[in-house]
Amino acid sequence: MRKDVARGIVSILVVLAAWEILARLFLENDLLMPAPSGVARSFWKLVASGELGRHFAATLQEFAYGFSAACLIGIPLGYLMGMHKWLDEWMEPWIATLYSIPIITVVPLIIIWFGIGTLSKVVVVFKITIVELILNTAAGVKTIDPLWLEISKSFRLSRWQTTYKVRLPAALPFIVTGMRLGVGRALLGVIAAELLASNAGLGYMLRDASETWDSPKLFVTVVLLAAMGIVSFTLIKKGEQKMAPWRQTAEW
Repeated sequence: MRKDVARGIVSILVVLAAWEILARLFLENDLLMPAPSGVARSFWKLVASGELGRHFAATLQEFAYGFSAACLIGIPLGYLMGMHKWLDEWMEPWIATLYSIPIITVVPLIIIWFGIGTLSKVVVVFKITIVELILNTAAGVKTIDPLWLEISKSFRLSRWQTTYKVRLPAALPFIVTGMRLGVGRALLGVIAAELLASNAGLGYMLRDASETWDSPKLFVTVVLLAAMGIVSFTLIKKGEQKMAPWRQTAEW
């Protein structure tokens, strides 16, 4: 096992053990802070009933569709904004508007427009994620070392070759950063939308657990959301290693 993975697992196990001990010694009421064993029992109960699978699948679908759509549109648009000053100036007020409006204020309007089904959650995730991708991609394209472009000209690379071999690899760290930031914002958006109006999803389960004072179920939802974030971060990192293996030499 790789050392970084082993260290991460050990740190999680240490925290869980300390949490279990402290909960058993000092907390008599599971309502305040349930022990990991109680959370695990609630998890298996939800899995056995099929409730957890249904809600998790709904949230995962909404997150995946919205985040994928934001990547497919945001990254090319950010690249074009970095390449063309006129487009950057034309889009700047709209990007600033989208970024500055709190998501909680537009979720009710999106739900009115698209209903309480999957589509409204996908639109919320798309809205909250695309700005990060556009801004970071544009910044990556703008900060390319001019020397690299001069070298590409000296080798007589075509416009497409310069884009594929110089501009995109140079902007890749910024794109990956935008994707990582977007993951957290996307999870925030989908849960906020499900909390306000939904009939399925982890946000719906979170609201139900809060209304019934079911702390173990509440923690199951939180742990699943954290797991979604960790897996998304890991997949993005693996994708970066595949597309830019030379960047591994700059890591720890």
